[in-house]
Amino acid sequence: MTASSDDVRAAPAGDPYARYRFVGNVFVVVLVLAALSEFSRNFIQPSDRDFLAPWAAAQLALAGRPWLAYESSALHALQSAVATFGSATAELPFPYPPAYLLLVIPLGLMSFPAGLAAWSVSSFAFYLFAARRLMPRSGWLAAAFPVAFANAAIGQNAFLTAGLFMAGMALLDTSPFAAGAVLGCLVVKPQLAILLPVALVAGRQWRAVAGAAASSMAILLVGLGLFGPATTAAWLNEAPLIVKVTGEGLMGWGKLASVYAAARQMAVPAGPAIAIHLIVAAAAAALVWRMWSSPAGPGAKVSMLAAGSMLMSPYVFYYDALILVPSFLYLARSGERPGVLFALWCIPLLLIAQIGGGDFANLNALVPVALMALTYRRWRETKAVYRDASLTFRQPSRVRISQPVQR
Repeated sequence: MTASSDDVRAAPAGDPYARYRFVGNVFVVVLVLAALSEFSRNFIQPSDRDFLAPWAAAQLALAGRPWLAYESSALHALQSAVATFGSATAELPFPYPPAYLLLVIPLGLMSFPAGLAAWSVSSFAFYLFAARRLMPRSGWLAAAFPVAFANAAIGQNAFLTAGLFMAGMALLDTSPFAAGAVLGCLVVKPQLAILLPVALVAGRQWRAVAGAAASSMAILLVGLGLFGPATTAAWLNEAPLIVKVTGEGLMGWGKLASVYAAARQMAVPAGPAIAIHLIVAAAAAALVWRMWSSPAGPGAKVSMLAAGSMLMSPYVFYYDALILVPSFLYLARSGERPGVLFALWCIPLLLIAQIGGGDFANLNALVPVALMALTYRRWRETKAVYRDASLTFRQPSRVRISQPVQR
């Protein structure tokens, strides 16, 4: 589902991203240099970065005890032996299904700092490849989002998840079953895939639905077969921890990117906060259904789905926001005001400052809400253009010939 000319009503002639190239490339250089600096610091003094969780899990799997990856005491003991934790109470659990271990076991053969650097570089390469497949001519712009730095520096997996999303969307028109198979791999982080069935069913993408079902089930069965039922049971037993992290904000409300977390940080009680979150999630799902069941262009559909995916689960973090990049690139190509996009693009910088010691409101959820609104407005404007362009000719014989109107 690569971009089509139907999505670009007001794009500049020639390079559709011309207005963003210079600033975007400057951002890329700064972010890459900052990430390299972080890799160097971690080689000198390894610390409790997020990749420490899958790296330690890989160590336990290599030792023949993969089920211990889901036992906090065993995992933390191994992590503490190789890295310094900033807090005595800090923990880095491994919440991914057992098959995820296949990705990280090769990196477990390296030291933790080397494994982190290798993971960030390789997953970044996949992410950039997928972005260029989905949004041709976007160049390095996908790497300019500030969240890219956060993922590289701490070794999170949003390069992987956003890359899977974009690669699947890029294949949807030409190879729908393969596209679904790629999208089904998001079972490793299912909170980002909640809207995929809504979109694919609304778009009558039945082969993609079959592909997603096949690959997601295969991933779960591979984990069960290779690592045994005890490991799968241990993974499932981690569910209460995820609920606790979300409900009590154990990682800090500012790091969560959901509407629920934003409400909780503003001192809204848990009950009303989850009600607000569900209302926003339902509205997002309705907009995705409407867009994907319409003849809207592929760029608009992907943009709406990408933004909506960040609004569904209370358990999404700021680094997961890389999945929003297709929405940004669609709106940039479609002629959206650069000032508006730049302001939304920079909101994650507030979070980075907050982690460094500041105290700001949680604005993470504002970004996908605004991107959905801008995408919907762009779609409505495009529909109006098609409607206004309808031509009717009256013949002497009273035969009426009308150009079809897109609705």
